[in-house]
Amino acid sequence: MKKILLTTVTSILLSSSILGACSNNKTTDEAKPTASSAAPMPVVEATTTPEPSATPSMEVQESASPEATDPLTSDRPKTKAFGEQEGGISGQEGTLEQGDGYSLYVFQDFTLDSQSNRLLLTKDPTYYAQIEHLPAGYDLTALKQQGQTELSAIGKANDHSGELIEHPLGFAELYLQATSDKGIEDYMVWKNQAGEAFLFRIHNPKGDSSKFAPWVMVSLATLELERN
Repeated sequence: MKKILLTTVTSILLSSSILGACSNNKTTDEAKPTASSAAPMPVVEATTTPEPSATPSMEVQESASPEATDPLTSDRPKTKAFGEQEGGISGQEGTLEQGDGYSLYVFQDFTLDSQSNRLLLTKDPTYYAQIEHLPAGYDLTALKQQGQTELSAIGKANDHSGELIEHPLGFAELYLQATSDKGIEDYMVWKNQAGEAFLFRIHNPKGDSSKFAPWVMVSLATLELERN
């Protein structure tokens, strides 16, 4: 009888141990999902971190963009004084003006028409200098033939090419001039100190305008191409 009771007690104790172990395993298994459910939190934080860095980047681009679009302009002064000219003509101040890809100093009584590329006498536009920028590798022989043809309508073309003594332009690769009762016509190819070449057609219908002849040449001698 005692053996039966001992066996029964032992069975009860083993059953309690097994139930306790199962209960502990269940508790452990229930705790595991809570640990895995917390894992996504750093992912959410990581996705939000790039946003602050994007704002400074946009601000830098906005502040830099005006500088990138600023056009390049001439570094020459806006106004410049020019001294007395040949023949006792009083000096005066010129104002820097922009033409079609070039700039030059324009004096009182003159107007620069950038559309027609003409530097003209304001009160009488029949007095003018037509300005044309020549490309690199221009054909001087062909230009001379063209000039002689154009001036033949006025009269015989005299060639004054080379050094121009006491002349604002100083030197001309080509200088053709025709004179008649219709006035004076000049056809000139000239280079500035930077080696930029220009063709001038100068129309002086009466040949006696003291306001035109001296200062149109001084103005043309200040021609420079603008930077891109």
